[in-house]
Amino acid sequence: MKVIFFLGAVDFILSAVSYIYYRQNFSFARTWTFFLVYLFLAANTVGSRILPEATPLFILKASSWLSGLWIAFMYYSVLLAIFHGLLLLGGKLFHFTLPNFKIACAGFALVVLFLAWGTFRAFNPTIRTEEIATSKLPTGTNYKIVLVSDIHLGRILGKAYSQELVEKINAQHPDLVLLAGDILDERIRYVEQEDSLSPLTQLNAPLGVYAAYGNHDYLDRPALWQKMLEAANIKVLRDASTIVDGKLKISGLNDFSRNKSTASLEKLSPHNADYYSILIDHQPRKMDAASAAGYDLYVAGHTHTGQLFPNRLVTKKMYKLDYGRKEFGKMTAITSNGYGFWGPPVRTEVAPELVIINIKGL
Repeated sequence: MKVIFFLGAVDFILSAVSYIYYRQNFSFARTWTFFLVYLFLAANTVGSRILPEATPLFILKASSWLSGLWIAFMYYSVLLAIFHGLLLLGGKLFHFTLPNFKIACAGFALVVLFLAWGTFRAFNPTIRTEEIATSKLPTGTNYKIVLVSDIHLGRILGKAYSQELVEKINAQHPDLVLLAGDILDERIRYVEQEDSLSPLTQLNAPLGVYAAYGNHDYLDRPALWQKMLEAANIKVLRDASTIVDGKLKISGLNDFSRNKSTASLEKLSPHNADYYSILIDHQPRKMDAASAAGYDLYVAGHTHTGQLFPNRLVTKKMYKLDYGRKEFGKMTAITSNGYGFWGPPVRTEVAPELVIINIKGL
């Protein structure tokens, strides 16, 4: 319910400001037809979240697409209104006249084109490669890891999307796969309706597939979700560790939303010195503690780098590493900006990605 109230408040503010802006600048926005269509789209943003699970899948998907695109459109419409307002203020201060209608038209066209590009980008992830050399592995040892975070399987992203992800991962011929949380988007029922997990059973990683929980993975019956993941041959590590190939120690934490302390990673740290120790943590918040506890590689996701430009200005302030790679003492930290998306099916910040991590023994 908190999510619904939050979305409702955001939707109301964005929609109200945007409606006032478009009504002021375009004559068609003053018609009843425009108002009713506008009202329907605004109401659908919250309505799509409370549709019964028994609602036909095609209606759920259509409603979700409209909701997501509407949020993104309203967000950029408000930014347009602010920018246009600043131009008008500048005109008054410096005594020059601006072609308001032309500015509004150009701004509207730019918003539409930007959203179209962002939607295309959301479904065309990139591949980032990171190379790590370590003396903790024997000379000549090589491991190829695929790191994936924030898949967000649900109403919009279903079986076809999952199958495409598996094909991209298998094409890399990884030794093991790490899933850094938020495999689920909202409700398990949506995943069941499309059988969206079944493609993940086809992941070809000789040393296994390992996952930690993200905040979204707790939204609907987390114990059942874990059973479903493990039935898909995914080993879920919730404040737990496992030894792989006699050389790698992989640990996974419960998400920060459920466990803000560093006690779990410290409890899992014994014998870190005996292996190349990898820690999967959905939210990139515990890098310093992980470094102090002797982990060698810390992988995370969650941030989406804000997903919509210019929101990375916020995520950069929130996290020590909202995206990319950074050394914390002797530990390497890698944060992925995610493979999927939450809410708007739009990515106008850093492109979605798979991260390939090649670890070489010295």
